[in-house]
Amino acid sequence: MKNISTADLCDENQNKKIQVLSPKFKNFGALKSFYGKIETLKIDKSNWKLLEILRDTNGEGKIVVVDNNEEYFGVVGDKLMAFALKNNWKAIILNGYARDVEETKKINVGLFAIGTCPLRNFKKTESSVGCILKFGDVLFNKGDYLYADNDGIIISKEKLF
Repeated sequence: MKNISTADLCDENQNKKIQVLSPKFKNFGALKSFYGKIETLKIDKSNWKLLEILRDTNGEGKIVVVDNNEEYFGVVGDKLMAFALKNNWKAIILNGYARDVEETKKINVGLFAIGTCPLRNFKKTESSVGCILKFGDVLFNKGDYLYADNDGIIISKEKLF
């Protein structure tokens, strides 16, 4: 995988419409630099659909972007990260909270979230796959490209390299 620099990508692609995700998102995974195509998922507190996707689908190096409306529940922990690694998902970007972060930081998958919460929601709720998401001043569409490193996360409709 090519080493990326989001700062360099922004400089080299000034003529393209690049979006930059809010800096409040922090990486709780072991993978510190990554890129890939986006899959989107809107959830309502419950991580059941995300679990099914990570456990049952080959991610083919994609990044799943999950909107949980910043609900204060731990959505992604060590078990979901292990499924992501096993099934070739590159990373998870979560508009919500992670848990088990001492373990998730050891798993070679990117995990950006807004913080941590030990509490999990156990009720199954509705989810929507492949929808347009908007959070952190960014619009996410299935099939867009996402690039991340320690400087931040950028999104583009077109591949940047």
